[in-house]
Amino acid sequence: MYDFGGLQKGSTPTATLNERIDASQSKPASNSGDFSNGPYGTVTGTARVFLTGGKYQLALEGFSTSNGPDLKVYISQEQNPVHFINLGSLKSTSGNQVYDIPSEANVKDYAYALIYCQQYHHLFGYTQLTF
Repeated sequence: MYDFGGLQKGSTPTATLNERIDASQSKPASNSGDFSNGPYGTVTGTARVFLTGGKYQLALEGFSTSNGPDLKVYISQEQNPVHFINLGSLKSTSGNQVYDIPSEANVKDYAYALIYCQQYHHLFGYTQLTF
């Protein structure tokens, strides 16, 4: 467990999720990318963007991460987020998860999916998305 300004416990839920993209109504918009560890965490699994009913979604599959405070899911133009979109708080430290991408985003401009501690600006893990 990493020390985040004196915090020893993670704040992200740990119950394993099993959210899925509806395969009958979606198609992959990117290849899947395997997560790599950042300097502050351990992340495994894959990420892929799907087009479902006219909207883009990011799917985390076979996903697991070390816990931490204020973990967010970003899509980003860079590996370390400068130009990014926050897709929301990480729903759980493990399992399959789906996040909606805002309709105004041009997904092809965002080459990375990140797990990022927003409060302390720590990168837990990243993967490159290829379209």
